[in-house]
Amino acid sequence: MIDRVLITKKYRDHLAVKNFSKVTVKCYASLLNCFFNYLEEAGIKDITAAGKDAIRDYQAHCYETVNARGEPNCVGTQNNHLKAVKCFFRFLRQEDYIVADPSKDVDFARKPKRLPRSILTPAEMRKLLHAPDVKTTLGYRDRTILELLYTSGLRKAEIEVLQLADVDYHEGFVRVNAGKGNKDRVVPIGKISCRYLENYVKGVRPALIRDPLNNHLFLTLSGKRFGSSALWFMVKYYARKARIKKNISPHSFRHTCATLMLRNKANIRHIQEMLGHENLNTTQIYAQVSIADLKEVHSRCHPREQDKE
Repeated sequence: MIDRVLITKKYRDHLAVKNFSKVTVKCYASLLNCFFNYLEEAGIKDITAAGKDAIRDYQAHCYETVNARGEPNCVGTQNNHLKAVKCFFRFLRQEDYIVADPSKDVDFARKPKRLPRSILTPAEMRKLLHAPDVKTTLGYRDRTILELLYTSGLRKAEIEVLQLADVDYHEGFVRVNAGKGNKDRVVPIGKISCRYLENYVKGVRPALIRDPLNNHLFLTLSGKRFGSSALWFMVKYYARKARIKKNISPHSFRHTCATLMLRNKANIRHIQEMLGHENLNTTQIYAQVSIADLKEVHSRCHPREQDKE
């Protein structure tokens, strides 16, 4: 019988060797712990004894489980749990702990295609960008963050870990180190964002520094890097201040950036590279959101649009 603690440690080491990010390793270990707890409750004490039926039962369990908000788990959450289990059993097979992988033929739940929501119009985005009071230290910092989110389409987590050396406001680009999928990329940023970044770095950030060795670009009032929820609350605050009714989050800037650039005839492969999408299919969803061309064709070609009633 495999020791649960020992095999979890070996599995985490295995993921680290395969260059999975620390966040992914921690997430997989947490999801795997849920699976182990389920097996224990089901009376399966030996992990290697879990067969295809047990894994399918666990998949059904994830489907039926209610989350902290009192809602059923979404398909993405269900599939994340199964993905962690599949990855673990693949590891067990590769390391000869088991003869065959019982998870191999367990299919993921079909994920419904959903269009990104809460995309802002250019006018709404201008209102949001002007919400911070740039006459104050924190207001100027916040305006800089909003400008960078909009111009670059960076993820929230990527903004939080940016270092001073990652930004070149003279040449107009920002370097993302070990982004999603542990991949690096270089993203262009616009002239307005560059101006705010230069002013922030030279005139505002020094007022926030508490530790001279802290090289994170954006600092809190206590001189620390942004926490995982601080940026989310900041965006929500300014959305309310700008009286925007849509459900806005930091990711809304990413959606808006991609959608409006496609609407302005940007090449979808350039958008894919900018956003750091591994699969072009992920990027193509923004083409479905941007219906400006389709609307123009409809107005020009539909016979009813030619009637003069």
